[in-house]
Amino acid sequence: MIDNSLSYDFAWKPYSTSQLLATDKTHIFRISVDNHFPKIKKELAEVLSEHEQEKASRMFIQKDKERYVVSKYCLRTILALCLKKTPHQVEFILHEHKKPTVKDIEFNISHTGDYILIAVSPKAVGIDLEYLNNEFDFKSILDITFSKQEIDFIGNKNTNPTNFYTIWTRKEALLKASGEGVSNNLHLIDCLSEYVERNKVVFKLRTFLIEGSYVASIATSFDQKELKFWNWE
Repeated sequence: MIDNSLSYDFAWKPYSTSQLLATDKTHIFRISVDNHFPKIKKELAEVLSEHEQEKASRMFIQKDKERYVVSKYCLRTILALCLKKTPHQVEFILHEHKKPTVKDIEFNISHTGDYILIAVSPKAVGIDLEYLNNEFDFKSILDITFSKQEIDFIGNKNTNPTNFYTIWTRKEALLKASGEGVSNNLHLIDCLSEYVERNKVVFKLRTFLIEGSYVASIATSFDQKELKFWNWE
């Protein structure tokens, strides 16, 4: 059963591109859009693909554009370090449900507000990040999205919404890790347990808070016991 306090033991350490990444571990990078867009905007043409640059140019909302280019820039930089290539040389492979990977590395991205989370791993991985919105009326979607046990864990609308976002992010992270994408049977996927099997693969689910305002969950292969948490400097 999930610990209500979300007290998963982790510590964000500063990361710079001069550090080597252990390729047998799962790494999670936390990136602030506001902090990093001014630093990288002059380098985007050297890092992003033509398609990524063209897509960014079509975005009318500036915040969405900044979030998109920062996520692509940092993802390419991280993967390039792992592959010993330049960021522009990183080539993505699209699998079923349009899940992208690169050779020998799995990764996943989630973002909301000012934050981007990027997870890279030697095994399948999924991550989800949500802002703790105290005004969101989640009661109306409980029956179609959660199992009875999960609904009991979440409680009613008058309780702290943290439990709702805990289960929601765990489902999202799990389906992203398994490569299934959106499911019409979310209520049949019970994410209260620490370990959940999907498509004959056992995933380990972990949930943590960020600054008390965001809930994040990550799904990793069960043998990925150690997670490395990095603040992108």
